[in-house]
Amino acid sequence: MNTPTRSFRIAAIGLDVLHQTRLKLASSMLLAERMEVVLQPWPGDACDLLVIGLDHADAARALSEAHAANVPTLSIARRYADPAPGRLPHGATVRDINEQLSSLLQAAPSVDRPADGVPLLLQLASSTGSNLHLLQRGAITVLVDTATRSIALPPTTTLSELVSQLDDVAWSGSVIDAPTFQHQYAYRLPQRYSFEALYFCIARHRPLLLPAPAEHAPMKLRHWPDLNPDDVPSTWLLAIACLHARPWQPNALAAACQMPRNTVQSLFCAAVASGLALTQEPAVPQTSRRRDAGDSRFFSWVARRFGLNLFQGSTS
Repeated sequence: MNTPTRSFRIAAIGLDVLHQTRLKLASSMLLAERMEVVLQPWPGDACDLLVIGLDHADAARALSEAHAANVPTLSIARRYADPAPGRLPHGATVRDINEQLSSLLQAAPSVDRPADGVPLLLQLASSTGSNLHLLQRGAITVLVDTATRSIALPPTTTLSELVSQLDDVAWSGSVIDAPTFQHQYAYRLPQRYSFEALYFCIARHRPLLLPAPAEHAPMKLRHWPDLNPDDVPSTWLLAIACLHARPWQPNALAAACQMPRNTVQSLFCAAVASGLALTQEPAVPQTSRRRDAGDSRFFSWVARRFGLNLFQGSTS
């Protein structure tokens, strides 16, 4: 079995162009050791390592801040004649820097991570407030907009790719303001998805990340969910239409739509997590045949196209 790729964040300060370039090359070489590195300026979010040029005017302040935050450091300075753990002489080669990075990152203590098992992005999506949260993991950057209940992604990142990495512990986050997003990140994160699309994508690919609703509770959708067509199978649409029409219990919906019980449960989880679930309304009794004529004809037609008996067993 391959060793999982680990993600690290390295901050740098006080390096000249030569050493900054060599640091980038040395960091990229760590992929051969299944170590993914993102370089960032100092100060910034919590990082795994600070590379510092001690000959720079701000070096003493940065070194003090790193020690106070318990961040390991790799110092580069003219005063060093020979390399040693955590330090390199001026003019260090790419190979010298790469070896130090590998050694120091392997031994680096864990930095600030979510501890309760809930992915950081989902913690923010369920929080109140109107903030812009910038999340980073490796080369991926995501914006969580709690005011509009949406996320913004890079043009090359799909929603399913993001979902596959939600529970990686290497995510870090910071709050930014709207002008900063517009000037620095809007063009890099052009794709917008609603929280509803996110949760239904999770329901398909990673349903265990969602909290389970009350067992056997009848549920109805508040409105038709905002769905990303690439992440919702067409076989789900009839079940979603049923939930949009009236309350259903999981077992009855699974039987009526001829779907696996665990798939229906995933839909219920997505509805609850996205705030679309209405669970207080009573389910329609099995003996009741009164329904809106227009909706009845439409859903009956859909059911017949799928070869199903839509109105049998709406409760169980």
